[in-house]
Amino acid sequence: MEDLSSILSNLSLSDNKEKFLGEVKPSLSALTRAKITEGINSVDLIVLFDCLNTDKERQIEYTLDILKYLFSFMDPAIIIEKYGELMKHGLSHPNTLVPICILKQMERCARDDELTGMICQHPIFLPALRLLKADLSVYSEVSKFVLQVAETTTGARILLGAETVAELHLLGSLNEVIKIRVLEVAVRISQLSQEHLDEVDRVGLLQPLHELIHVDDILVKLNAVELVTSVALTHQGLRFLENNGMISRMEEILQSSRQDPFADILIPGLIKFFGNIAHLRPKLMIVQHPNFMDCLFSMAESSDLTQRAIAFETIGWIGVSLEGKVTLADLGNKMSHCIEKLEDLIRDSPTEIRIRGMNAFSSLIKLDKENQTNEFLSITESWYKRALGNRGSPMQLLVGIVKLPFADMRLAVYGLLNNIAKQGWGRREILRFPGFPELLLDRSTERDKDGKDAKYDLIQSLVESGEAKEVVGAEIDGRLREYSRLGAHHVQVQSQVAYEGD
Repeated sequence: MEDLSSILSNLSLSDNKEKFLGEVKPSLSALTRAKITEGINSVDLIVLFDCLNTDKERQIEYTLDILKYLFSFMDPAIIIEKYGELMKHGLSHPNTLVPICILKQMERCARDDELTGMICQHPIFLPALRLLKADLSVYSEVSKFVLQVAETTTGARILLGAETVAELHLLGSLNEVIKIRVLEVAVRISQLSQEHLDEVDRVGLLQPLHELIHVDDILVKLNAVELVTSVALTHQGLRFLENNGMISRMEEILQSSRQDPFADILIPGLIKFFGNIAHLRPKLMIVQHPNFMDCLFSMAESSDLTQRAIAFETIGWIGVSLEGKVTLADLGNKMSHCIEKLEDLIRDSPTEIRIRGMNAFSSLIKLDKENQTNEFLSITESWYKRALGNRGSPMQLLVGIVKLPFADMRLAVYGLLNNIAKQGWGRREILRFPGFPELLLDRSTERDKDGKDAKYDLIQSLVESGEAKEVVGAEIDGRLREYSRLGAHHVQVQSQVAYEGD
C-alpha cells in the first residue's frame, strides 16, 4: 500500500522521530479504512517497533497509539506470526505502557480456541505469564489475558498443563505477594466451572489457600480471606470449601479474631465471607454456624459506624432471598433487637453510611409480587416498623430525607420507598402520609436525570397497583396517572402573553 508505505518509509528516515510520529496520526486518519485493510498486511511495521527503543515517553505514547490503530485492521494471528518475536522483546520494556499494549493484542488471540493454541505455543507465552510478578497495572493485564485463555478448551488444557503449572508454582515461590497473585488467578479460573475448579485443584494451585489463612502477617491473612470469599461465590467453590474443611477453619478464625489486635481489620472480611455463604444457603449457615450470627449482631451495635454498615449490608444480603427472610425472622428477638439499631444509622450517620444503611434495608425488605403471601408481607412490615419507627413515624424519617438537598441520599430513599410501594401495606403507608403524594407530583423537586427516573419508578409502582384511588381519592389518583403517562422528563410549558408596550 503506497500511501502507508510512504509514511513508514519517511518515519525510518526521520531524524526527529518524536515530532514525526506526532504528525503521522492525521495522515493515517486521512486514509480510508478500506485502503488500510486492503494493504496493511503488505507493509512492514518493524520501523514502528524500532521507535519503542527509547526512554522518551512522548515518543513511546505516539508509537503505541499508531501501532494500536494499525493492529485494529489486522488479523491477530498475522500480528503474532509477523511480529511475535518483537512483541516478546517488548514485554520487558521498562515503560509499562509497552507490555500492556502487547498483552492486549495477545488477549485478542485468546478469544478464539484455535488462536489460543497458537498464542500458548508461541515463545511469547511464558514470558507473558512471568509478568504476574510485574508492576500492578501490568499484572492486572496479564491476569485478564490468562483468564481469557482459560475460557477456551485448548487454552485451559495448556494453561493447566505440566509446563505452565510448573512456571506458576515457581512464580508463587518467589514471595508472598506473587504467591497471592498466582492464587488470585487460580481462584478466578476455578470460578468458571466445576471442571475448571477440579483441574486447578488437581494441579495444586489452590493449595496455598490452606496455608495463607493461618499466617501471622495480617495483610497476607486479609488477602487470603478475600480469596477464600471469592471461592465461596460459586456453588462449586462452596462445595470445595465444605469438602476441604475450610468453612470450619474460617469459623475458628472468626472466633479467635475477637481477641486479635487487628480484629477491626480482620472481622469485616470474615463477615463478608460468611455473609456470602449465608446468601447462598441461609438456613444451613445461620443454624449450623451460630457464632457467625452472634458476631454479626454484635457488629450491628458497634461504635464503629463502618462496621455497623457492613453488618447491616450483610443482613440485607442474606435477606434478599425468601429462605433468607424466613431464617432471619425465625431468630425472633435476636433479629428484632438487631434491626432496631438500623434507625440510628440512617438518622444520625455521615451521608455515605446513611446511604449504605438505606440500601441494605432496601435489599432486606424487597419482596417480589409473586412471593407476597401473608407470611412474607407480615415479616417485611414488622421489620419496617422495627427498623424505622423507634423515634417517630417511619414515613416521617423517609420523607425528611427526600426533602434534603443531597441527590445520592434521595436516590437511596427512592429505591427503598419503591420496594415498599410494591407491597400493599407499603403503598398505604406512602399514600396516606400527609402531603407526600403532592410532593411526589411536584416535578421541580428533582433536577437531574437519575433523580427524575427514581421518582418516576416510585410513582409507577403506586399507579400500577390500582389502589391509589381507593386510598387517596380520585383527584390524586388521576394526577399520579397523568404524571405516569407524561413520563419522567416531561416539562410543563407555561404560555406567556405579550402586551403592547412590553
